[in-house]
Amino acid sequence: MKNKITITIFASFLVLNSGCDKSSGDVSILSASQSFSSAVSKQVNSKIDILWVIDNSYSMYPLQQSMTNNFNSFITNFVTKGFDFNMAVTTTDAYLSGSKFYNNNLYAQFRDGVGSTHTGVRVINSSTPNLVNTFVTNASQGENGSGDERAFSSLRNALTDSLNTGFPRPGAFLAIIILSDEDDFSGDNRAEYGGADHNYSASTLDPVSSYVTFLDNLTGSTDPNNRNYSVSAVAVLDNNCLASHVPNAPTAIIGQRYMTLANETKGTLASICSNYATSLLAIQEQILELSTAYHLDRTPVVSSIQVSVNGISISQDATSGWTYDSTANSIIFHGTAIPAQGAEINVQYDPTTLL
Repeated sequence: MKNKITITIFASFLVLNSGCDKSSGDVSILSASQSFSSAVSKQVNSKIDILWVIDNSYSMYPLQQSMTNNFNSFITNFVTKGFDFNMAVTTTDAYLSGSKFYNNNLYAQFRDGVGSTHTGVRVINSSTPNLVNTFVTNASQGENGSGDERAFSSLRNALTDSLNTGFPRPGAFLAIIILSDEDDFSGDNRAEYGGADHNYSASTLDPVSSYVTFLDNLTGSTDPNNRNYSVSAVAVLDNNCLASHVPNAPTAIIGQRYMTLANETKGTLASICSNYATSLLAIQEQILELSTAYHLDRTPVVSSIQVSVNGISISQDATSGWTYDSTANSIIFHGTAIPAQGAEINVQYDPTTLL
């Protein structure tokens, strides 16, 4: 049986001096109230689909290990708060499934391991047995993949290939996380035929904006301020990290295009040279903040906003409370205030206008 969806909005308006002088224009706007159930409300993303794009080229295995060793920092809140999540892994050479390359869609199929070690589970969810160990195996993709990294066209191929049908799910918030020590050089051609590898001026290089458009269309994100997805990256972000990493990976470069796409989609950027536990925690918090954003029907007087979760008042606090995002007209929850799935949310506020 389908869940009943109930969204209640109450607004009252009082017209003053309405006795004899009906021409009076004095109006007082009383408060509006919106109540949401995060389990059933159409205005809440109750589903989160997470795609990891793992660079599997030479020198990447130690970075894959650092990420998988700290995976608990990422996954804990998804499990303890009862989020309905699906999670899959692809690689930066999944673009090889394209017709201008090997035309073999097995490259685009979600990964369940590499070599002789496989889990048989290509999409992980909260009921997956040995969830952490399964992810570690799936994400440990080694370093024998293509050295021509194309994370953007690889994620596009993986998300549109028939072998991965059903991911992402309709209406789910799509979180993409890229791990790489080189930049994206997605384009039309193979490197040996004039491809764009390490060449930002190549005519064959796809503009980053084309992947924003692709993800907008894929997720039905018609409002750029309220996108139903984000792209985060763990990459080389500055010259200091680059200098320390180059001795182990001579072809490493700063992830300029990763930074552009992450900034455009409100994703999180983390350095491959930083503490991975801290980085993964920051990425998961950003995903949960964006996916649990509560969009208001009307523009509020910010000082009048009152928020409660399961009847308990939540304070305005950027660390462990809520903030108001004026560009998206949304309430954003942070830290320990991020509501669990099934929580009852109530937002009361004075609207700025009658309608």
